[in-house]
Amino acid sequence: MKKVLSLVLMLFLFAACTTNTPPEEPVILNYEATSESSQTESAPAGNIETINLNNVELSGSIHINQLGYRPNDMKRAVLPQNVNAFRIVRFSDGVVVYEGTASEPMYCPASEETVRIADFSTVTASGEYVIYTSGERSYPFIIDENVYTDVRRALLDFFHYQKCGVDLDAGVWSHPACHITEAYILNTGGEETGETKDVSGGWHDAGDYGRYIVPSAMTVAQLLWAYELSPNPDVDVPEIVWFKIEWMLKMQDEATGGVYHKVTCKRFPALNVMPERETGLLVLSPISATSTANFAATMAMASRFYPEQSDMLLAAAERAWEWCIANPNAPSFRNPRGVLTGEYGDNNSNDERLWAACELFIATGEERYHDYIKTADLSVGLGWQRMGTYGLVAYLLGEGDNADDELYQNMKGLLLSEASIIYQKYQADPHGVSLDTDYYWGSNMLVSNNAVTLLFASILDDDAKEDYANAALDHMHYLLGKNALSQSYVTGFGSKAAQNPHHRPSVAMGQAVPGMVVGGPNKVTRGDPTLDTNRSGFPPAKCYIDHKDSYASNETAIYWNSPMYLAAALLGF
Repeated sequence: MKKVLSLVLMLFLFAACTTNTPPEEPVILNYEATSESSQTESAPAGNIETINLNNVELSGSIHINQLGYRPNDMKRAVLPQNVNAFRIVRFSDGVVVYEGTASEPMYCPASEETVRIADFSTVTASGEYVIYTSGERSYPFIIDENVYTDVRRALLDFFHYQKCGVDLDAGVWSHPACHITEAYILNTGGEETGETKDVSGGWHDAGDYGRYIVPSAMTVAQLLWAYELSPNPDVDVPEIVWFKIEWMLKMQDEATGGVYHKVTCKRFPALNVMPERETGLLVLSPISATSTANFAATMAMASRFYPEQSDMLLAAAERAWEWCIANPNAPSFRNPRGVLTGEYGDNNSNDERLWAACELFIATGEERYHDYIKTADLSVGLGWQRMGTYGLVAYLLGEGDNADDELYQNMKGLLLSEASIIYQKYQADPHGVSLDTDYYWGSNMLVSNNAVTLLFASILDDDAKEDYANAALDHMHYLLGKNALSQSYVTGFGSKAAQNPHHRPSVAMGQAVPGMVVGGPNKVTRGDPTLDTNRSGFPPAKCYIDHKDSYASNETAIYWNSPMYLAAALLGF
């Protein structure tokens, strides 16, 4: 508990952290504020420079966070190679409030171009601005303490739009209850066993209407971490998450304690089909080791957030763990014959089992779980397939005086080593991310997860705390427009936000649900014809298209929203 309280305190202090020094000494125009309430810079009565922005061309080559920046945060933009000097100009009247010099040219392998970095962190007065360079300007952006309030809320509200099994009141995306018939249980050969089960509820996973245990566990954990560790938590997170937990509980087999891998129809419906119109046969795919271990971890973790349901949640977790112990060599999950929906296959369940043991040890204090942890292989990862970091963070932040010192230090060293690698990649990329050239399916999930890893490392390493926190913040700037495409990857937020996601309710209604994180650039298209046709041969960071048919770059998913929301919450947005 002391570690958790320390974490909250440090993240709260970071919300007001100081910024880095710009690369060269800037010219700062000392304009006084018009009033204490607005704190907006205005020109003095003497000679001032103004620029008529009506005659200035908008440039897509000036990459910024299109929402903006908090006053005391680091503020950076990416400029073309041929631009050296830049100005910050007030959007309302064209007054120049800052003049600066960009960094030396820097090559970006991911975008295959040379660029410069503009640092204007010393501009702190609230207002709306643009960056002006040689007759061109950026998209407008805002400096304000609450500039991220709406996007953080929208990232969380997305889970309301994904609700299944209930009448949904959601504006143009409203619909009656969907997927409420019982599901037919399949064996590994894809044959019906003759049994059915009520597994209604939960959230639709992504742009499709399947519901899958493996990514659900990741999503639930990240949302609960956000509630537990944020300096300003959203009080309704437990209620939002409970809707998913209730569905997960239905997915446990009463007889064995194992957990069914997923519930879907056998095929995806057409892209313009609303959820209540998907009326094909619902099928439950067989129990898997990864789904059962993830379930055990999630229920044990949840037991500390829901006091009235704690005993029931812990009992469900322990029954799932007993299944894991009884099935140490369970094969990896594969889709049953005839089922063509998302597989979420994983040939290694050791990381999920480690996480489950860590959460059960925290919840019960029983040494049998501790004994398992001490002999387990340690690994890192915050995605749905590589999940080692979930166990590390659970142990490092939750065990307190019960922790084994040697094990604690090994886990801490492994997590900090991963953060160091992420940070080194971040420093080498002018757009402020840590992917190098590894842009794959759901690259934006990795961007957010890397930001989260940096933030956890900032708790464990006092010497690098501020550097890691600023690096995590820059990852968020990337997602909101400071990238090689000047693309905001969150629907509804930014001057150039994604508008055509591969998301069935959005396609059906002709309007994107707001607050969804799209997958992002993907250099391995997996046969996506739209991405192949339009982005073949492009650099990795530019293999993205905002098109409804591009499932490999423009789909949405609950587990792409949850890490960005977690990073936003930890940063105090």
